[in-house]
Amino acid sequence: MNWKSRTALALALLALLGLVIAGCGGSSGGTSDSDGSEGKLSGTVHIWDTTYESFPGYTKVMNKLDAEFEKENPGVTIEREAQPLETYESLVRSAFASHEGPDIMQMESGALGVLSFDQGLEPLNERITAPMSEQITGWNTVTEDYAEEGERFGVPVGLIGYVFYYNKALFKKAGLPEKFEPKTWGDVKAAAEKLKAAGIEPFTAGNGEGYENIWWFSAGFHSLDDPQAEKELAEGTLDWTSPTVAKAFQPQIEMEEAGLFPKDRFSSSAFSEGFPSFAEGKGAMVIGFWNTAGYWGEFNPKLGEKNVGMFFTPGPESVETATTLALTIPSFAKNKDAAWAVIEYDSSKKAIEALVDEAGFMPNRTDVDVPSDAPVQETELVDAARERENVVAPAYMTPSPVVFGPLAKGISEVLQGRIPLSEAQEQMQEAVEKTAP
Repeated sequence: MNWKSRTALALALLALLGLVIAGCGGSSGGTSDSDGSEGKLSGTVHIWDTTYESFPGYTKVMNKLDAEFEKENPGVTIEREAQPLETYESLVRSAFASHEGPDIMQMESGALGVLSFDQGLEPLNERITAPMSEQITGWNTVTEDYAEEGERFGVPVGLIGYVFYYNKALFKKAGLPEKFEPKTWGDVKAAAEKLKAAGIEPFTAGNGEGYENIWWFSAGFHSLDDPQAEKELAEGTLDWTSPTVAKAFQPQIEMEEAGLFPKDRFSSSAFSEGFPSFAEGKGAMVIGFWNTAGYWGEFNPKLGEKNVGMFFTPGPESVETATTLALTIPSFAKNKDAAWAVIEYDSSKKAIEALVDEAGFMPNRTDVDVPSDAPVQETELVDAARERENVVAPAYMTPSPVVFGPLAKGISEVLQGRIPLSEAQEQMQEAVEKTAP
């Protein structure tokens, strides 16, 4: 499976089903198959990794880190096993049911992974050191109730988020400012309408899989700037048929009704057509990601770094982010102490620097900076993450059955006028109720 396919699934949130695995709870006490010598680690650390072998830069870095760890700990052997994301959910579920599996599971953050499987994961608070707690960011994506402090079930690695990109040259051609900082969705729509009047495609898009519905929902919910609603979404107490949820879908619906998306939007793919179209200058705006795919690294080479602008979700001063991946220890792990040592190593300053420099990650450590010659977009995104309040991207708080079905596919039916929004919302609520513990 190639990296773009993997990223399409992961960043589009086609990740683990939102399940709370009953009866699999672990404790924070470590049991290891080491030789019993105090402070000495030994044995095999088996890792399931959904990113390994699907992204060359990441694979190269992890191979190097694994070799260096084994050299420093000659009694330990790391077995890193690539796992296809498409089948990972069933694999993880089977592992928890049988209490057999790896010592480390790489997972998605939030409700898409860690916080849906936390009853089967090792609590890590007693292992996390004070320096780790202070220097690593993104703890709210692996902590109960999405809190900065509390019971933590994973260690976050990397930083991702949603952002809008725009073509400054096309904006200038349409008489729009090259520095575009919309305060409301109305500002975005007005700019899109002016672009369309100038004969310029306002957005490039590909929504054949329904992925864009997820990204637009996340941005729309975030724009409500309602911490209480976000808390209720995370807790599962916000009714999906509520007016609050309906409001989150309105920005995309209004853009669609105004004819501001490409006509072939529902028959094309964002990753194979929508993003490349933006990179080729065929449209003025696109909703994309902070890194890895559908991002500045793909757009700058063709459009020019100075021509690729960005704007965040209109309204709130906060930015919506998530963790690129989370490293967890299942409660049944046979070599917990060595597993923890590997997690510490893979989330260290040295490891994050390597992932930033060689694999395109964005740093989630306060002691790691992007290179001085980094593209302006990368620098601005990291600065925004450090200067603004970070809120967990609403899509990462959304139960996966909702994402896979009535949100990804159902909203496409709404946008094409086949069903009313209320019907799609009812389907979302039914999906939540079916998976409630």
